[in-house]
Amino acid sequence: MDKIRLSEMLGLPATGTFQVKSIALDGWGSSLRFDCLYQVPSPTTITTFTLQLSECRELQWRVYAHLKHPEDQTLPTATLVNLRLGSDNHRKPLHVLTDFFGLTVSYGVLRLEKHDS
Repeated sequence: MDKIRLSEMLGLPATGTFQVKSIALDGWGSSLRFDCLYQVPSPTTITTFTLQLSECRELQWRVYAHLKHPEDQTLPTATLVNLRLGSDNHRKPLHVLTDFFGLTVSYGVLRLEKHDS
């Protein structure tokens, strides 16, 4: 599980909760952007960040829940359950598991961008 590693990359304590707010695909899926937040409980701080994957070659989605009415197009924030960051240059895929979806991605470059609060 790389949630501790991700919190270290953000320079934050490993006691928080990661959430995925949205995912954007560009270039027919060759680039993925995860808009995320990390909430540390005490003292309560929320840090937003973007996880960008580029040069993606293969994506595998698994959707686990359809909790909303079909007419309601708002999406809830997905809580990150498990994460393996994998390795760049398509050596090992990234694995993301949330309470709503699972995703496996073979990627070339991973970039993390922490946003100012």
